[in-house]
Amino acid sequence: MLFQQTSTRLSTIALSILALFASKPALAQQTPQQVEISAKSQPNRDRQEDVGMRVVYGREDLDKYGDTNLSEVLKRLPGISVTESKGRGAEIRMRGLGNGYTQILLNGQATPVGFSIDSIAPDLIESIEVMRVAGADVSAQSIAGTINIILKKKSSKQATEIKSNASMQDGRLSGNLSWSVGDKLPGTQADISYVLAGTLESNSTEVNAIQAEKYSTRANASANTNTAWHMQTDRLLQQSQQNRRDVASLSPRLSWKIDAQDSINWQGNLSLSRQEQAKHEKDNSPPEQSTEFPDNHSIWAAHLLTSRNDISWERRLADSAKLTMNFGWNTFDRSAKFQFWGKDNSGALAVHRYVTGDADEREYRFNGKYLAPYSASHVLSLGWEASRALRHENRDEQEFIIGTGPTPIDPHAYQASLQKLAVYIQDEWTINSAWSAYLGLRMERISSNSREAGAFDFENKSNMLSPILQSVWKLDAQRQWRMALNRSFKLPTVANLVPRRFRIDNNNTPLNADFQGNPNLRPERAWGLELAYEHYLTEGSVISANAYWRRIDDVMLEQLDQNGKTWVASLFNNGRARIVGLEIEAKANLQELGSKFGLGQTASIPAIEIHGNLNRNWSTVEKIPGPDNRLAQQTGLLVSVGADYQVQPAWRIGADYNYQAASSLRESVYLTGHSNPRRHLDIYLAWKQSKQSQLRFSIANVLQQDKVEYGSYTNETSRWTETGLQQTARTWRLVWELKL
Repeated sequence: MLFQQTSTRLSTIALSILALFASKPALAQQTPQQVEISAKSQPNRDRQEDVGMRVVYGREDLDKYGDTNLSEVLKRLPGISVTESKGRGAEIRMRGLGNGYTQILLNGQATPVGFSIDSIAPDLIESIEVMRVAGADVSAQSIAGTINIILKKKSSKQATEIKSNASMQDGRLSGNLSWSVGDKLPGTQADISYVLAGTLESNSTEVNAIQAEKYSTRANASANTNTAWHMQTDRLLQQSQQNRRDVASLSPRLSWKIDAQDSINWQGNLSLSRQEQAKHEKDNSPPEQSTEFPDNHSIWAAHLLTSRNDISWERRLADSAKLTMNFGWNTFDRSAKFQFWGKDNSGALAVHRYVTGDADEREYRFNGKYLAPYSASHVLSLGWEASRALRHENRDEQEFIIGTGPTPIDPHAYQASLQKLAVYIQDEWTINSAWSAYLGLRMERISSNSREAGAFDFENKSNMLSPILQSVWKLDAQRQWRMALNRSFKLPTVANLVPRRFRIDNNNTPLNADFQGNPNLRPERAWGLELAYEHYLTEGSVISANAYWRRIDDVMLEQLDQNGKTWVASLFNNGRARIVGLEIEAKANLQELGSKFGLGQTASIPAIEIHGNLNRNWSTVEKIPGPDNRLAQQTGLLVSVGADYQVQPAWRIGADYNYQAASSLRESVYLTGHSNPRRHLDIYLAWKQSKQSQLRFSIANVLQQDKVEYGSYTNETSRWTETGLQQTARTWRLVWELKL
C-alpha cells in the first residue's frame, strides 16, 4: 500500500506542476530575455565525415515523445527493435538479434551484470551512438552491433531545465520529475564547472494474458505419420501481472580545466529503486486436466542501489597528441524477496514457497588511451582496458507443504569473479581527399570464476583477437561507399554457466521448462562483412543502404531433456550459423529538398520531415533442419515510417509507425514457434508556449494490438501446443518542460 501511495503522490505532484505552469505560460515570459548563442547540430555532417559506421542521436530525437523509459526511445531509432520475453523485461535488438548479440555500453564502458536498460532515465542522457561496426577502442562483444549511451556531460553554463511528466496506461497513473543544471562552480578561482541532473519516477503497469495449452499423445508413429492424436489435456490459463517501479536517480559531473594542457573530469551516476511484481494465474480446465496448482499467485519485490563513478585525466601534448587515463568503479546491491502460493483443485492452499536473496557486486577498472597524429595522413591510437568485478549472492529457499510442514531451508551462497584485460591499436588513415581507412586490432582476455562451497567451482578463460578494417570512399560531396570487415564474439552469461537449476513454479512442460546452466559453454565467434552506400541530399536529407553478412562458429543452442516428468533446458555449443541482411534508411526535409531542386519558395513548402527504414534479416543454423531454422528468435522484417510537421512556429505534430512481420521459427527438430505481425503507432503534439517553456502531449501504442504467439513441441508419441495472447494498452502522456 505504501508503494502505491508513493506512486500516486508523485503522479499528483507531476499533474499539479503541469496544471500550474501549462495554464500560465506568461510566467516564463517574465524572465529577463537572454541572448543564447549555440552551435547548430549537424548530425548528418558528422555521420558523413566519420570513417566508422556510427550514427549519433541527440536530445531532439530523445525528447520527441516525452518517453520515461529508455527502451521506448530506442525502439524508434532506425534498425533497433525492442521485444519483451517471458519475465525477462525489454530486450534491445540490432539486426533482429538481442540476447548478448547486441552490445550495450554506458559512456563507452561495458554495463554490469544484471543491468536493465530502463534503469537509466532518458532525461539523464546526452546522446545515443549506434554503431554497426565498433572500433578497436571498445569491446568486440558485438556480433549484431553496439549501442553506446552517453550521459549528460556538457559543463559550460547552460539553462536550468525542469521537466514534469504524467502518464496513464489502462487506468494506472505514473509520474516523473526531472531537472538538469550546469554552471561554473561558484566561490573559486579555478576553472571548475559542473552538471547536475536528476529524476524521480514512479511507474505502474498491468499486463493481462490468456494462454491455451493442449497435450496429445499417439502410438509410436515413426513408421506412420498419419497415426491419430488423442487429446489428453486442454487447458485455458488466465494470467495477470502488475508491475511497479519507483526510482530516484542522480547524475553529477565535475570538470576542472587545470591549464591549457590538463583537465580532470568526474562523472557519477547513483540510482535507488524499488521494484515489485505481482502475478496471478487461474487454470480453468477440468480438475483431471489441470496443472499442479490451478490457482496460484506470487509476489517478487526488490530494493536496488547502484552507483557508477569515472575519474578521467586528459593531457594535451605537442603536435595535437593527447593522453587520457580513466579510473572507475561500480557498486551494485540488491535485496529481494519472492513468495509463491499454490492452491489445489478444491481451492485450498497446498504449498507456500518463500525465497530471499541478496546480491552485491563491486567492479574496478583502469583504462588509458594515447592518440597522436604521426604524419599528415595518419592518426594513431594505442590503449588498454583492465577491470575486475567480484559478485556475492546468497539465496535461501523454503517450501511449506500444507499438512506436512516446512521443508528444511535450502541455502545457497555463490561467488563469481570476472577479470578483463584488453589492449588495442588503431590507425585512421586519410589516403587522399576521397578515400579514408581505419585499421584496428584488439586483443581481449576474459577470465571468470564461479563457485559454491560443496557444489561447484569452475573457471573459464577466453582469448579473442579482433582485427577491424573500415573504409569510406567519397564519389563526390554527396555520395559515398563504406566497407567494413571485423571479428566479434559473444560470451555466455554467468547464469548460463552456473550448473544450478532454475525451477518453474507451476506447469512444467517442454514449452515452459526448468533451466540449468552449463559450465562448459564456449564463446561464439564471428566474422563480419559490411557494405553500405550513402547519398546526402541536403543537411537534413539522406538515403542509405547497407548489406551485411556474419558467420558464427560455436553457436549456443538450447537442448531439451526430460528427467522423469520434469523438462529441463540447457545451452550447448553446436556448430555454425550464418546471418545476412539488408538495411535501407531514408530521411527527407521537404523544405530543404524543395529549395535545392527549385520546387518553389521555402515558405510555400510545408515544414515536414519524413523518415523511414526497412530491415530484412535472414539467418540459418546448420545443425537444425529447416525450414525456419533461424537464430535466436531473430526478427525477420522490421519496417518503420514517421513524420514531423512544424505547423506553426509554436506548434509541432508527429507520428511514428512500426511494423514487425509475422515470423516462424524452428529451434530444434521438435520445437517450433510462430508470432503474428505486430503494428505499433505513436503520435505527439508539442506546443512551444514561449522560448522557455513547452507542453508536449503524446499517445503511445495507439492501435492497442494484442500480441499473439504460438509454440509447439512434437515428437514421435507426444505433442504440446501453446497459444498465448497478451493484451496491450495505450499510454497517454503529458509533459511540461521549462528552461530558466
